[in-house]
Amino acid sequence: MSANPRFSSRVTRACALLALGTLSLQAWGQATPPLVPPAAQAQNANGGTWTFSHWKPRLLDLGLGGAMRLRGTQSEASLGVSVRRDEQVESARLHLRYTLSPALLPDISHLKVMFNDQVIQTLVLPKERLGQPQSVDLDIDPAYFADYNQLQFEFIGHYTLDCEDPENSSLWAEISAESTLDLGLRRLPLRSDLGLLPAPFFDPRDNRQVDVPMVYGAAPSLGELKAAGSVAGWLGVLAAYRGNRFPVFENSLPPRSAIVVASNAHRPDFLRDLPPVDAPTLSMMAHPDLPGAQLLLVLGKDDAQVQQAAEALALSTAALSGQTMRVTDIKRPAPRKAYDAPRWISSERTVTLGELVDRPSELQLRGTALHGTVRINARMAPDLFTWNAQGIPLNLQYRYTPTPFSDRGALNVALNGQFLKSYPLHASGDSQGKVNALLPLVGDTPGQTRSNMKIPAFMVGGDNQMQFSFQIPPAELGRCRSTQPVELRAALDPQSSIDLTGLDHYIAMPNLAAFANSGYPFTKYADLAQTAIVLPAQPTATDIQTYLTAVARMASSTGYAGTRFTLLAPAQIREAGNRDILLIAHGDSDGLLQQWHADMPAVLAAGKRSVQPLERGLHRFYDLFSMSEGAPTRPSEGSTTLEGDGPLAAIVGLQSPLTPERSVVALTATDPGAMRLISQSLNDGAKVERLHGDLSLLRGDTIESFRINPVYYVGDLPWYKRLWFHLHTHPLLLALLGIAAGLILTLLVYGALRSLARQRLEGRDA
Repeated sequence: MSANPRFSSRVTRACALLALGTLSLQAWGQATPPLVPPAAQAQNANGGTWTFSHWKPRLLDLGLGGAMRLRGTQSEASLGVSVRRDEQVESARLHLRYTLSPALLPDISHLKVMFNDQVIQTLVLPKERLGQPQSVDLDIDPAYFADYNQLQFEFIGHYTLDCEDPENSSLWAEISAESTLDLGLRRLPLRSDLGLLPAPFFDPRDNRQVDVPMVYGAAPSLGELKAAGSVAGWLGVLAAYRGNRFPVFENSLPPRSAIVVASNAHRPDFLRDLPPVDAPTLSMMAHPDLPGAQLLLVLGKDDAQVQQAAEALALSTAALSGQTMRVTDIKRPAPRKAYDAPRWISSERTVTLGELVDRPSELQLRGTALHGTVRINARMAPDLFTWNAQGIPLNLQYRYTPTPFSDRGALNVALNGQFLKSYPLHASGDSQGKVNALLPLVGDTPGQTRSNMKIPAFMVGGDNQMQFSFQIPPAELGRCRSTQPVELRAALDPQSSIDLTGLDHYIAMPNLAAFANSGYPFTKYADLAQTAIVLPAQPTATDIQTYLTAVARMASSTGYAGTRFTLLAPAQIREAGNRDILLIAHGDSDGLLQQWHADMPAVLAAGKRSVQPLERGLHRFYDLFSMSEGAPTRPSEGSTTLEGDGPLAAIVGLQSPLTPERSVVALTATDPGAMRLISQSLNDGAKVERLHGDLSLLRGDTIESFRINPVYYVGDLPWYKRLWFHLHTHPLLLALLGIAAGLILTLLVYGALRSLARQRLEGRDA
């Protein structure tokens, strides 16, 4: 499912302030020994060699969406390169792959490569090599690196010595997204301080997937796993679009920083010398085997205290400092209301576009020729009832620099890559343009352009991106310019708004697309208060990893760390009660899948799999937006049981056998290796797009989705909307009801007329 980093810092601060007023933390005094085994202190004091590593990302991995194209006589582009707080660059080499236009004059055309405004090299090619793909290795001085870095490219191109058109199509250079940056990194030691959190587990400068090992004693209890789920939710909010991975270690340490979850009675062996705690405790300690690495300890006297420590971490990181802190009193924030996730556009009020971005500058464009796009991520509840809706109002306000030729430009509006509407712009000399276009970007003046449009409701899903493309040609000053071109600007006003009020919540289930993209139905309540998660009685490391990944994915969608879910073993399934259930199991060692076999389109067990007939798969677009009862139901009765040792994973949706108004999503696989496919797929946006229907089968890189069982509906609609919606797919029934209604009305009118006639005949007519 694809995520958005724009709200991460804002949500983290909001959650911290919310919990800060209700959470008391007491720092341990000097009389309390630090929670670090003496052996670990001695080992770290003795030092050792620093940890070196190589990171070799492609420009594509650094955020470049595709090939970088530079056009015109002079153009620039840059790409961010961030280095983690706990890493120092020891060596850097750019393996650059590029192509220059064959029409260039080689003596006066070149490509300049810079890093943080420092020139690395100027690339000039002879005539015979122009137009051909080139590659070159460029060393970058490590001294140029800072916290936030820019890899910059400047293209100077000319195709004639006479007067030339600066926008000629033959003036171009292309930087391949497959170019790589080879960085030699040295791990820097961090002090054991809770005030550095979320470092070293999450660094906002690092756009790689967040990879945080979770460490337990042997056979972790449900209480410890519940605490780990709260921690995973905290990291999920921070990671957002990056995705999460949580390798699990039982009674052993990974060769990097990790989070340890333990109670007094159930600790990993390397914490045996740690003094017992009598309250929920958070502590940072140096890794006993790896200089520079850190361990975050989430400790408690028992499972209940461990969970309290985890919730304190998830909700109040900003209040932590020092090496060790213990939670002396915790009062949970009030339960979340339905659909109030911080990252979801509210359907209770009108939301401005300025609320959907971190900075107003993200709504602005500038350049000598504007052909840019403002992109705004917009998450919505996936169960918005948009059937037969007139559209979603979008109140658009925008400004741009008018020129004598801006009437040749336009503002194009699209949603998820689908064109919606185009607005013509006006020239500076146009009388209408004097009203509708104005350079100042502040104030509500007559020059502000306004437009009220409606987004087709059927095009809206749970995870959306609005795209506003300004196309403004530059002022034509003739082939031989005597002055510099004017810089053009365009901006969307932050007060532009989108209005979801008036839309109800109603959706056809099961819907794996809604789960994969938004975590629905579990994320209806951002704190997961209506969610029960069922793990095997003896979960494997891959089961736990899949569970943590799923919880983190939900938190990344809502922007809130869910801590109120219930974690159960299969024997406790009846305690799920009136909750939506997330079931995680490889094979069917506990018999729960077989118990629900009649309701499930597929049951996977070690060495065999039983599936309903798979005759028709649905396209994700249909599954997201169609609410029709005419969706394909089970094509035929019966099932097929296959035996073999090939790995196969499945994501299955079904109506809860415990409560008809609730849903179950089962993450199952034939073996632990296949279970890893689910974790990988939930973190891969391309694979998330292939998950829909009520059954998705995963084999290697192949994902196939199907609609097997009949749909059912959850949500709340006024009775008249519900009646009309469910009748619209039965035209014959509608015709019969119309005839019946007409006959009844005819009889009523006939009876009334006969009564009036009788009164006149009897002389009782007034």
